[in-house]
Amino acid sequence: MRAQSKPFIVEVKSSRRIERRQSASIWGNLDLSAVAEEIAEELPQPAAVPGEAAVVR
Repeated sequence: MRAQSKPFIVEVKSSRRIERRQSASIWGNLDLSAVAEEIAEELPQPAAVPGEAAVVR
């Protein structure tokens, strides 16, 4: 028979490195497309020129 090994304990030590969970971006979680849509809604719409077709986006 094979000899049994002694039981052992695995110890996991904490890291000394500080975790950086925050983004380095100055904008953070700001959704720029939503801000652009809000500004577009607030701006006055230019009057349609009679000879040109209006472009709707």
